[in-house]
Amino acid sequence: MFFATDISTAVELQKLLTYLRINEWQQEDLFHFRWFILIGVFLFSALVWCKLVDKSRLLEITLHAALTAMITLVLDEMGEELALWEYPADIIPIFPPLSAVDLASLPMIYSLIYQYCSSWRRFLWATLLMAAIFCFILEPLLVWSDFYLLLKWKYYYGFPIYIAMAIFIRWLILKIYAIAEKSKENEVP
Repeated sequence: MFFATDISTAVELQKLLTYLRINEWQQEDLFHFRWFILIGVFLFSALVWCKLVDKSRLLEITLHAALTAMITLVLDEMGEELALWEYPADIIPIFPPLSAVDLASLPMIYSLIYQYCSSWRRFLWATLLMAAIFCFILEPLLVWSDFYLLLKWKYYYGFPIYIAMAIFIRWLILKIYAIAEKSKENEVP
């Protein structure tokens, strides 16, 4: 009973905020130029990935892309919730933010780097290049074109995050597949 009032107020505020987001999205984003660009980016990224992905390693690469999407979505939602940045245009009016990048572009790029760079050395160089391009070219371009608004964030803050995320996901996938391989070896025929 002690928390009932606070929870009720928070729920009502959340409902109001959701209503306002959906209303604003319908009037400012849906079927406008930026919305079509986001749809295009999403479809282009997905089509390129489907064309380039190694079909013989489809499960492994898809797992990599899915983990990247999950982590990216969580980090983006945290950043928006903490008012570090804002996405003025979205494909859909509620979570996830900037879904064209979070669900298509980043997971596809990360997973293709994973696919094509089999050694840690090549992987790290490709990841460094990708992080630099994202932080110092693509993010400023997104800000300039009003797809991304920095509030309490600097471009270079993301650089180590892009790199750490790539290293962690590659390590995790390699670990998962090593465990699965060891399990197969231990099976009794």
